[in-house]
Amino acid sequence: MLNIVILGGGFAGVKAGLIFKSRNLKDIKVTLVDRNSFHTFSPSLYELAAAEEPQRNVTIPFKEIFGNDIEFKQGNVEKIDVKNKKVLLDGGTVFIYDYLIFALGSDTADFGIPGIKEYSIPLKTLQNAVQIKNALKNAKKVVVGGGGFSGTEIACELSTHKSYMDITLIQGSHILLKEIGGSSSELAKKRLEKANVRLILGEHIKKASKESIESEKGKIFPYDVFIWTGGVKPNDLLGKIEVNDSLQLTDDKNIFAAGDVISPGMARRAITMGKISSENILRQIEGRPLSAYTYHNTGYLVPLGSHFATFAMGRFHISGIFAYILQQLILFKYLLEILPLFKAIKRFIRFEKDLNI
Repeated sequence: MLNIVILGGGFAGVKAGLIFKSRNLKDIKVTLVDRNSFHTFSPSLYELAAAEEPQRNVTIPFKEIFGNDIEFKQGNVEKIDVKNKKVLLDGGTVFIYDYLIFALGSDTADFGIPGIKEYSIPLKTLQNAVQIKNALKNAKKVVVGGGGFSGTEIACELSTHKSYMDITLIQGSHILLKEIGGSSSELAKKRLEKANVRLILGEHIKKASKESIESEKGKIFPYDVFIWTGGVKPNDLLGKIEVNDSLQLTDDKNIFAAGDVISPGMARRAITMGKISSENILRQIEGRPLSAYTYHNTGYLVPLGSHFATFAMGRFHISGIFAYILQQLILFKYLLEILPLFKAIKRFIRFEKDLNI
């Protein structure tokens, strides 16, 4: 009996598990390990944090996704003993593996800025989103650090649902959404300015205290809630990893890596990595040549509050309600990828109903 262990139930880990599930494997046991009992649809965390989005809409129990086809173990991974092929969890549980998929995602990066770790709330996990949601109940002044996807999305959502708040967004780059740039960046800027969000562009945060932020130019921004979306770093439990074109670790052919541990970023890219890494493990077991990982960018979609979004793919660009509809179709497509048909439909209908309460 071969043992395959998947560490992490994010987009990459879930896709890898579904590939194994679909193959009806014999003499192979697959175990997925995650700190939570559920998969988090992280692109919707900003809605849970900033609006009245029910928590159930961003979490999908692993049991619903895998049934009894994949063993699931909840726990925090404390150590990976590569030499002896063991995974050690908190509480003393040990898993022995023949093949491992390392997909533990990324962690919040504070870049050594004093006070970020102590006083900000990141927007990375379900727990973060709930913490932000609770903190906002009695808040009037909010500072968002970072104007990438997460920072822009939550600032737009806050300005839509909590227009009474004094919202400041601080971005080190001179533009929002620098990953996309162009018309999407300008559109996001105009929408936030129209909603009276104070934009501080081209200026980095120097330090944070319990009550205020100081920029590198000496400006002081008081806050009740400080949300940090300024960056992430790959999980470093295996140190700095290097992979070949097939997503194998260059120094261990029985470990594959996928998702944010290689390249923090888009969910669709992580899904592709999860697919390739799991298929390559099966190829290696069968003695077949491994496939190379390739990814074709399918565009960037950014929700900008109030049933409004922007989508850009190369020169093609749409905004407004049509981009918002596209966002909902992408959500529905993903649910269909991970759940049986009727469960996906039921969950999507409930999601839409809750959004319109």
